[in-house]
Parts: sequence; structure tokens; C-alpha cells
Amino acid sequence: MTPSLLTPTRAALAACALALAAAATPALAQRGFDWSGNLAPGTTLRVFTTHGTVTVREASGGSARIHADVENAEEGEIRFVTDRAGGGVRVCALREGATCNDEGVQSGNDGWRGWGRNRRGKANFTVEVPRGVVVRVSSGNGDVAVSGATADVHASSGNGDVRVGAGAASVGASSGNGTVMVDGARGPVHASSGNGRVTVSTASGPVNASTGNGRVEVAIASRAAGDMEFSSGNGSIVLTLPPDFGAQLEASTGNGGFESDFPVRMSGRISSHRVSGTIGQGGGRLRLSTGNGTITLRRAGS
Repeated sequence: MTPSLLTPTRAALAACALALAAAATPALAQRGFDWSGNLAPGTTLRVFTTHGTVTVREASGGSARIHADVENAEEGEIRFVTDRAGGGVRVCALREGATCNDEGVQSGNDGWRGWGRNRRGKANFTVEVPRGVVVRVSSGNGDVAVSGATADVHASSGNGDVRVGAGAASVGASSGNGTVMVDGARGPVHASSGNGRVTVSTASGPVNASTGNGRVEVAIASRAAGDMEFSSGNGSIVLTLPPDFGAQLEASTGNGGFESDFPVRMSGRISSHRVSGTIGQGGGRLRLSTGNGTITLRRAGS
């Protein structure tokens, strides 16, 4: 039977459906980003993304390289802003309404509305950093990993794991929700997580480490000068310290015990949940507290 002029054929209906689907599907911007340039020791390389991973490794020479792969982004959803001043460089991957400065991404009200539009776009950075260049990297939502850095490092994520490998000088590492690991630093470390385990090893302190929920484990190779503080809302705290370590100790646990390889000359009232006293020849204050967990002081080499 010949189809009526008023009745569309199956082929016509299928073609119409495909056209409607194509019109409803947003255009995807799969463009990437590349930057390279020489950076002198002591200058700062800053890379910030609102959503995506940041991976930093050592460059083969004095030239820094920054590459970003863009995933699942609508046309115009992510833009890149580059600023070179003071001998360093700053690169930001931003969503609608967001801005950035030397401290990171500032979302603003428009930026938060942009986040709520079921958008999935990511800008994943790979960074090569020359020796002696300071590194500041962050992601609003994504893992951050730094290796091969030889100067100071500051790495953070709003939601994701943060890892800083061996060789960094002083380190600041933080996550709102994720594991934080600093392995083989050469100087002071400040590490924190809102929810996740915190692990630190460094040649020299002081070190401060905290988490809202998780274990805190820190190893310091040589005696650290200055005050140090360690805390967990729910988790044990384990410190491995050099044999000649000394400090004014204040330790408390809501539910757990206290163990120490170091003799402690007690002072004040003695309680099963609170310890106050002097380790070795004294020195800076060592404060440790956990809501639920054991506090352990280990002597390196024991």
C-alpha cells in the first residue's frame, strides 16, 4: 500500500528523531591547553583547576611545561587564564563566573550556579617543573600528585587525594575529603584532611598534621625545633621521632591510651586520658589529641 501523504514513513520518523537528539545534545569542547617557558629557581609555578586532576613531575631542563586535557566539557564551559608576572607563571582552568588569583580559584556566586548545572567538564593538568621552582597547585574536585619538586610545595584539593613525593623542601598539603600523603620531604610540613588518613615523613620538622576522621602517622628523621601539633577527631596518632627528641608534652584522648618509647617526666595531675610532662631535655610544645584512638610515640631505630 502506498503511504498517505499525511502519514510519515518509518524512515522519516527515524530521521526526525535523530535530528531532535542531535539538537538536544550540547556541543562538546574537547580542546586542550599547552604552555611552556623558562622559569628560574626561586620563582613560582601555579596551576589551579576547578574540576580535574593535577599531576606534577620533574622537568628535564629549565623549561616548564603545562598541558591540560579537557574532558566532557560543553562549548565555553571551561576557559584557561594565563598570567606571567614576577618571573613565575599562573595557569587557571575556570568555569563560568569563577576567577583566580595567586591563592587559587575564587568561584563567586555565578561560579557556584555553574557547578550546579549537571556539568561534567574536567581540565586534567600534567605539569613539568624545573629544579628549584616553587610549586602551588590545587583542584576543587580531583586528585593532586606532586613528584620531582625540589623547592617548596603547596598542594591541595577540595575533594580528592593529595600526594607529595620525595625531594620537596617545606610542604603544605591539604584535602577537604581525601588521603593526604607527604613522603620524603626535606623540611617543615603542614598536612591536613577534613576526612581521610594523613601520613608524613620528613628529614626535619617541625610538622603539624590533623584530620577530622582518620589515622595520623608521622616520621621525623632529625630533631625538630619549634612547636608541633597533631590531632584526629576519630583515629590513632603515631609519631616516630629521633632518639634525641625533646619537648614539653601535652597529650589527650577521649577514648584510647597513651604509649611512649620515650621516658616522660610527669607534671600536674595524672589521668588515663591525659598526659602532661617533659620528654628528654624539653624544648618546644608537642600537643597531641584524638577523640577516639591511641596515641603512640616511637623512638626511631627501636
